[in-house]
Order: sequence, then C-alpha cells, then structure tokens
Amino acid sequence: MIFQFLFSSLFICQVASFIAPTLSKNSVLSLSADQWQGDVVSNEGGVIQGCTLQNVGDSVTDWIITIDGNEADLGRFSEAIYKKIITDAKQERFQGFRPGTIPPHLEPTYRAFTMDECARETVLEAMQQNNLRPFGDARNELLIEDVTIPPPRKKGKKKGQKKKKAKDESGEPVVEEEPKWLSFETMKEAIDAGWQPGQSFSFVAKNCKAQKLAGEQESTGALGQL
Repeated sequence: MIFQFLFSSLFICQVASFIAPTLSKNSVLSLSADQWQGDVVSNEGGVIQGCTLQNVGDSVTDWIITIDGNEADLGRFSEAIYKKIITDAKQERFQGFRPGTIPPHLEPTYRAFTMDECARETVLEAMQQNNLRPFGDARNELLIEDVTIPPPRKKGKKKGQKKKKAKDESGEPVVEEEPKWLSFETMKEAIDAGWQPGQSFSFVAKNCKAQKLAGEQESTGALGQL
C-alpha cells in the first residue's frame, strides 16, 4: 500500500512549508530496515489484530473503526514515520539555527503529525484487509477520537541498585498490577500527556467512508474482531 502522507489543513498551518515529507514504504524502510519490515503493524503477516469495524446505523458506507493498540502494535510504524520526518527536517535551514538543527519548539508538532499519519494509514490498511474500498477523500475526512496511550515509563534504578520487592502483611511478595493505559478524547491531549513515537496507541476512527467490495458478505453490524 503506497502511503499518501498528505497534510491536513491543521498541520499545514502548524508545520508550514518547510516540512512536506512525501513518504513511501521504500523511503521509510530505508531508515529502519532492521526494525520495520514495511507493515503498518508488527503483528505476524502484517495482519491488524484488535481491529473492529462497525456500520453506523443503516448506512452501508459509513463505518466506525476501532484499533486496539495492545493487540495492533503500531510502535515500529510510528517510529519509522517520525525518523523520516526528522531526517527530512534536518535537510532544511531554520533561521537562527545551525544546519541540521531543528528548533526545539517544533518537536511536539512533529510528534503530533506522526501520530496523525500513523492513525490514518492504519485505518486505510484496516479497510483494505477487510475488503472495504475507501472513498477518494476518505483519508482526510477521518475523525480520530478516544485515544489511549501506554502509561509513562518508570525511571529505572541506577546501576548497582537492587529493586526491593514489595511484601504484604504476611511477608508474601505483592504482585504488581499492570499499569493501565491513559485515555484522552483527542490526539493533542495524548501528545501533551507524553506519547512518543515508537509507542503504540489505541483509537477510534469515525466518519470512515468506504464501500464493501462486491461479492463479500454484507455486514449486519460489527464485522468482528480479527
């Protein structure tokens, strides 16, 4: 699948003309061939697991697509996008900065663009894998909401320091619960909370306009989970 990587109007205003990457699988792959093998997710065979598609009401062309970042690992793909953006940005000259230096205030915008591109390409890939043909402007019309990101990473102990295991009143080791992911209404809130390229994330895509390909069974609601 050839990635379009076109800017939404919001990001055009924020990033301006000095960042206009035209990414493709080949160009991104060349940056991180040791980690990323050209698939949107790192699941076996590139199949997006944890993906649910559902019709909106009686419509056969309006869909809601939910991506579970726990099962559909988007980490490597988001990292590859970010590396390509940063590499291209370093080729530009920014007034007041040395060649190859990116103004620090632009970094959050690059991260936001990375998450946005990663989400939109994942939705298009999910459509393709589920035999849905997106409308011509479907990519730009997507609404990404209900974003969930992994909790911040805990700082590790200094070298030589041993981690003490917590114990209950009886002296038995306490089993620590898996940290819960953090939920936000928008991508911006998730970015501000500390999401980093290289991490996966969950989200809900609404206003997904696509048509079921002929010959496929019609859906009566949720298509199910891969």
